[in-house]
Amino acid sequence: MRDAIQLLTRLVAAQSRCQEVCIGHVDKAISAMVRDIINLDPPVFTEADPNEDPQVFIDRMQRTLRVMKATVTESVVLASYRLQEAAVNWYESWELSRGGDAPKAVWHEFTEVFLHHYLPPELRRARVDRFLTLQQGNMSVREYNLQFDWLARYAPTIVAKMEDRVHRFVMGLELHLLNDCMSVSLQPCTDICHIQAYAQGVEERK
Repeated sequence: MRDAIQLLTRLVAAQSRCQEVCIGHVDKAISAMVRDIINLDPPVFTEADPNEDPQVFIDRMQRTLRVMKATVTESVVLASYRLQEAAVNWYESWELSRGGDAPKAVWHEFTEVFLHHYLPPELRRARVDRFLTLQQGNMSVREYNLQFDWLARYAPTIVAKMEDRVHRFVMGLELHLLNDCMSVSLQPCTDICHIQAYAQGVEERK
């Protein structure tokens, strides 16, 4: 009996040391990720600045998290670290609404709720409509490029394929650029960056 008690005592002590080591590793890993995200300097979102774009925040945040190889649950924690002012209050209220027994939030769940709150469906539809009717008009090619890229993020399914994205960009150009760019856009492996640069070069030559 005495030997059994001593063995049990040693097992409990070993388990406690193992837990302490594991917790230490987790704390160090989280600290390292926080340092990484500070160094990479993704955008912050406050809700107070009218120039803030919720979709841009999510897109840039996602690129940063991909570089960091963060898991779907770690991504939510790290993204919440970049929320400030009123946005922090929103996040804390959302966390409370999930309940104490809810599993850890994952990235897809967070982005869906975040965009629904800060970029409601009616506003998103309006931006999709703007994208579908976008024309160069009096804009320079560079200004048109910026508008096209900004609005395209709200219509990912419409321009999911590169050839569709290139075609829609070219069809919005002014006529004096359209003919030159159309033939280039039909060449294999022409991507959006190539055709945008080509259109800007044609404009400058003309």
